[in-house]
Amino acid sequence: MAKIATVHDMRFVIFDNDTRLLFATAYDGDWDSYIDDFGTEIPELLNNMFNEVKDFPGIESSEAKDFIANHQITASGWYSAYPDATVRDIWRGQRITKAWNDLLDASQS
Repeated sequence: MAKIATVHDMRFVIFDNDTRLLFATAYDGDWDSYIDDFGTEIPELLNNMFNEVKDFPGIESSEAKDFIANHQITASGWYSAYPDATVRDIWRGQRITKAWNDLLDASQS
C-alpha cells in the first residue's frame, strides 16, 4: 500500500456467511483527500474489493463518495501510538534510520 501516503493501515473482513464486508482504515488528513487517493492511486484494488457490494458505483464514479459516506460508521474509540506522526513522517524516519545504519555498517568494514 506504499502508493497511498495517507493510509496508516487498511483491513477488511468478510463475515455473516460472506454477506457483509467491514473495511476499516486509519488515515492522515481530511476525508475527501483520503478517498481521492483511493480513486487515483489504487482504483483497481478498491473496485475488485468492493465489486460484490450491492450498489457500489465504482471508486471512479462521482457517486462513490456519497455511497461511502452513506455506509460508513465512525469508530467508537481509536488509539494511535504515534498520533503526531504522519505516514510520510514514518517513511522519512525509516529512510533516515536505514541511512544511519548503512553509514555505521560501512564505517565498521
